[in-house]
Amino acid sequence: MSLTAIKNVSFVAVAFGLSFVLILPPLCFGGAIEIEFTGVDISYNGTDIVDDDPFSGDPDPLTSVVITTDNTMNGAVITDFISQNLYIPSVEPIPVGGGSAQTAAGGSLSLQLGTGNHLDLTLGKVDINYIDFYGAVQFVFAATVGGVSAQNLPYGLQIGQELGVSFSTQVAAESLTTSGGFVTGFTAAGTGEVEGPAIPEPTGFVLLMLVTAGACSLRLKGASRPVLNEGLRTNG
Repeated sequence: MSLTAIKNVSFVAVAFGLSFVLILPPLCFGGAIEIEFTGVDISYNGTDIVDDDPFSGDPDPLTSVVITTDNTMNGAVITDFISQNLYIPSVEPIPVGGGSAQTAAGGSLSLQLGTGNHLDLTLGKVDINYIDFYGAVQFVFAATVGGVSAQNLPYGLQIGQELGVSFSTQVAAESLTTSGGFVTGFTAAGTGEVEGPAIPEPTGFVLLMLVTAGACSLRLKGASRPVLNEGLRTNG
């Protein structure tokens, strides 16, 4: 084989490897999963934040769930057999005029995401922002996730451990109670979101390994042949 042909084989091997590096990320790495849910109801009793169904149900029924991967929606909007069960303990005193507070770690959030599907999380510390905007009181909080204790997501998805959880709610004015300059209780309604990395399917990793091994094999074969040819020319 001529040196030019050998270079062409080496180039093909490199191009082969690069093309699959460009193609494989969407196949092997699922990107970011977002689970957005509406119909959230919560309550605060001066110490803890929990889910609070207006009709005294537990867990709190949700209105809708949308699951996206890299901003692309998976399937249809889920409206049946969906709920959230929330527990956030030991909330720091919240000033009546608004402000921020933290909570202890050790809370939990369980989401039912349709028949047989669920996501169960343990929560780390939660950062709370309580905003009183001319009587329109908003209650927003975000939490780091201590871990995924169980999951069975729709559409065969799996979510990783590095998650974030956030809620945005509007406080019902008639439910707000205060004492000594601090909020002692309220109920609120709004939306929630869980976001984290998708765990790639095992078949994706296998495909990546096979392609990489094939590309490397081609390059090694191409690199070894000039030496053999050079030896033949010298001996001749």
